[in-house]
Amino acid sequence: MQRPRVVLSILGLASLCLAATVPLLGQQPAPVENVSTFEPRSPEDERKALHVPPGFEVQLVAADPDIQKPLNLAFDDKGRLWITDTVEYPYPAAEGTRPRDTVKILSDFGPDGRARKIETFADGLNIPIGLLPRPSAKEALVHSMPNIWLLKDTDDDGKADVKEPLYGIFGNRDTHGMTNAFTWGYDGWIYACHGFSNDSEVAGGDKQAIKMNSGNTYRMRPDGSHAEYVTHGQVNPFGLAFDELGYLYSCDCHSKPLYQLIRGGYYPSFGKPHDGLNYAPEMVTHDHGSTAISGIVSYQSDQFPEEYRKTVFIGNVVTNRINHDKLEWTGATPRGVEQPDFVWSEDNWFRPVDLELGPDGALYVADFYNRIIGHYEVPLTHPGRDRTSGRIWRIVYKGDGSKPVPSPEAVDRTKAGVDALIADLASPTLPVRIASANQLFERGGAEAVEKLRSLVGPAAAGPEATVHALWVLERLGALDDATLLRVAAADSSPIRVHALRILIDRPSLSPATRAFALREIEGADPHARRVAAEVLGAHAEAAFIRPLLKLRQETSPGDTHLVHVARMALRDQLKPPTAWPMIAALPLSDQDRADLADVAVAVPDHRAAAFLLAHVQNFPESPENVARYLHHVARHGDEAFFPTLTAYVAGGDGDPRGRLGLIKEIQQGLQERGVATPDHLRAAAVGLVTGFLESKNGDEVNQGIEAVAEFQLKEAIPGLEGVFARADLPEGRRAAALAGIAALDMPLGLARLKAALDDGALPLPLREAAAIALANIEKPEARDAVLASLATAPERVQSTAAAALVRRKDGAEALLNAVATGKASVRLLQQRPIVIGLENAGIPDVAARISSLLAGLPPADEQLRAFLDQRREGFQKATCDSTAGAKVFEVRCGVCHQMEGKGARVGPQLDGVGARGLERLLEDVLDPNRNVDQMFRTTILALADGRVVSGLLLREEGQVLVLADAQGKEVRVSKDEVEERKVVQLSPMPADLAQQIPDAEFYDLMSYLLSRTEPKPTP
Repeated sequence: MQRPRVVLSILGLASLCLAATVPLLGQQPAPVENVSTFEPRSPEDERKALHVPPGFEVQLVAADPDIQKPLNLAFDDKGRLWITDTVEYPYPAAEGTRPRDTVKILSDFGPDGRARKIETFADGLNIPIGLLPRPSAKEALVHSMPNIWLLKDTDDDGKADVKEPLYGIFGNRDTHGMTNAFTWGYDGWIYACHGFSNDSEVAGGDKQAIKMNSGNTYRMRPDGSHAEYVTHGQVNPFGLAFDELGYLYSCDCHSKPLYQLIRGGYYPSFGKPHDGLNYAPEMVTHDHGSTAISGIVSYQSDQFPEEYRKTVFIGNVVTNRINHDKLEWTGATPRGVEQPDFVWSEDNWFRPVDLELGPDGALYVADFYNRIIGHYEVPLTHPGRDRTSGRIWRIVYKGDGSKPVPSPEAVDRTKAGVDALIADLASPTLPVRIASANQLFERGGAEAVEKLRSLVGPAAAGPEATVHALWVLERLGALDDATLLRVAAADSSPIRVHALRILIDRPSLSPATRAFALREIEGADPHARRVAAEVLGAHAEAAFIRPLLKLRQETSPGDTHLVHVARMALRDQLKPPTAWPMIAALPLSDQDRADLADVAVAVPDHRAAAFLLAHVQNFPESPENVARYLHHVARHGDEAFFPTLTAYVAGGDGDPRGRLGLIKEIQQGLQERGVATPDHLRAAAVGLVTGFLESKNGDEVNQGIEAVAEFQLKEAIPGLEGVFARADLPEGRRAAALAGIAALDMPLGLARLKAALDDGALPLPLREAAAIALANIEKPEARDAVLASLATAPERVQSTAAAALVRRKDGAEALLNAVATGKASVRLLQQRPIVIGLENAGIPDVAARISSLLAGLPPADEQLRAFLDQRREGFQKATCDSTAGAKVFEVRCGVCHQMEGKGARVGPQLDGVGARGLERLLEDVLDPNRNVDQMFRTTILALADGRVVSGLLLREEGQVLVLADAQGKEVRVSKDEVEERKVVQLSPMPADLAQQIPDAEFYDLMSYLLSRTEPKPTP
């Protein structure tokens, strides 16, 4: 429903108190607020606060108290509007209690759009988000934790009396991202989204489960027999829509607000890997001022004026708007061009969580009407959350009155005859065509087959009717190749494109349909070429390699979606073992070989690895490609290739950094397959690293330190000691060298770390690094050294040391004892990171012990408030430079966070963060551990050699766990080294980041962050 703004850095979850109510605004957009400072309006007053372009009218369909909190909308084939209605959200009903959520049916619409009849179809549901009625209009697929259920009304009383599990099990760790947006496809499948932060293993009747983590899209058979992936990735997709060509669009609540999805494609999602071909392309560069996006409509009707047709509407629940994008095409690639907002509101309780195109051509809006929308921006327990208000709106075009306004009165297609249904296949409104097609499939029988064949005969109907007629015949098993190909010969892009789409899911291609696909892949229509490539990808054979290479090379780079589809289809030709002898026999140009190598890297096979190794040995390639190709060879190639890899590195690029980078890629590939680095490759790494550690170039020194850790090069310990002793290097690099010694040689490392911790002449960052490294070593002597330092170390070092100690139970218990005996300051127990660590350690009666030790001290909140007040006052007095603040962000925050396309994607993107305001930003930056979402808690790994590694778990690659440390750098750990693994309620972000930033830089950073929001143009 909205962007999961997680707590990895400045996106904290501090509670917000309601400000005093301010006067209502007039004729201007309400301010964006995490918690509205306005009073709620009546439905009629809210309607007056909603602004649409000239000629449009907003009508109230239903409102509280008749409905509560609508999440999804869907029309049935009787023209009635179904809604899911929740009062439980965001918490599921307590175990042992009956849930209170419902599915309601709205009908008998008056001339003003108002539903005069509202019935409860099902109750006792638990946060139902997904919803879709089946063609009978007596049954519906409804998500209610933990399944998608088939709810049936078998006795015709308007209420469900049968509840059968159809698909499951869906995770519900995060209740705003389970599964949603059930959408009919042209093909009769139901398409759906799977949302943020949940793990689901979903199977239908065939028990063939798909496993989904966080954002994905999938499709399912309406009868519950089978479910399968459509795309991988996105963070929290909430909304799907098809266009007239059968392209599928989604809106995502974090990465980009709008995607045209490529079937089988991978999309960005918090450090998740792609499929080797990189992420599927984007279609927008803007974010509509917010990534809290939900609900999408591709306007496929003629009720709105021409300029709105085939455009896209998206609900924006944080900015209280409905955004609007038109599409511009480069070949088969769409680009979303931002338009003035379609709806804006004077009332910031307006929360458009779902949009639906009605059979009357009007736009229907589910308004979750709430003081708070955030699932992460504001604590779930905040008392300001509303649980009873909700509205459904209908937006219709009336123009100047010269054109009839469509009636909202429902048309019952469940009783329509075959002739009437076939006539509706020509409707300009897509939901009408879909409903009619479903009715023809369900109950048209032989009469429908005969008349549909006539419809697509020599005197074929228009493209809309023909497209749906073809799909219904295919679904009924009555579409022969001769009919398909005859119809596809028409001069109509939609007909050709859909004819090709039909072939994708067929079990095989006949000679005639094969020839059709090969002909279209070389035709003039880029959309037909794109779908023809999908057809060849779905029916791989070596003979398709040449036409796909030709398509890849003839396609403009600007046609990004067609390029990606061509690459995916070409990759799929290389999966069968029989492809490789064919490739060996082909006369290939250098460009052919380069294009095959580009996709072979996505084929986890030793034959692909052999091709890649030969390619880099014999043909020039970019350094980036060489690195990923050698990584593939190391992971998937024959072991006989390993000496060749080493020889390649030794005789390759003269740049030592490039050579070390290649060794790193090879080593990681070997690590992922569970193989140790060969001695000859290790020796090559030692020689390069030694030179880096002695370099005068600081970046090379840093690269050398990182390589020592990655390769576990004990031979490089003298070099690390030399780095630590160099006063000419930044403190961060010296500290990294110190930690590296401990990771390589425990006894030596203990001695060096203890000496550094106790050395009052060393800079504080070095002493803190020593404390952290010691606390992470699972040895009593290491823990005792840290405890001993608490009596004499400066407060900053004490805090860092204590926070590191409490990550383990023995360290936490020892710290409590040290405080109780006066060997450590009791004020340490007022620091949130330390308290969280103590609570996570599982110490009996820890809360009572902490309370007893803190008796008589000022509350911790007073200290934090004083610090906040100090920073707020300083900021308000300071002369700030937001340009300088951008550089601070790049250095301090960009290692983990991306904003406006710059920075890393380890943590959440921060686009639009300035809308939070100064107070919230101060809280988030100064107390990052206040609340930590489960997706971004710290993972702690206890290793067999006594070391402890912690950070944000990004992914698992074969036998390797990949974490991001506090600086956003990847740390790779072999699974066989891990003795214990746990997740704790701590942010990987350094708790004292704000204290590390000088005041002037901090104020510049605040100025920059606050500037990163721009008001939307008012239409």
